[in-house]
Amino acid sequence: MMTINNVSYDLLTVLQNKLEGLAAYDKYIQDSQSDQQVRQIFEQLKQQDQQQVQNLRAQIERLVKDGKF
Repeated sequence: MMTINNVSYDLLTVLQNKLEGLAAYDKYIQDSQSDQQVRQIFEQLKQQDQQQVQNLRAQIERLVKDGKF
């Protein structure tokens, strides 16, 4: 049986959660069309999560390359 170490599991879990959140932001942005300030907050959060997803993916790729995943 193959197992995954805690760090790898944690990175994958956070990545999954961020990706699910990104999918929800589009609905939140659409729902907030009548309130520009709220819409901007959701757009900023989405952008921040997109950056975090890129960072998580880079770390996962690094661990895979280093044989630590």
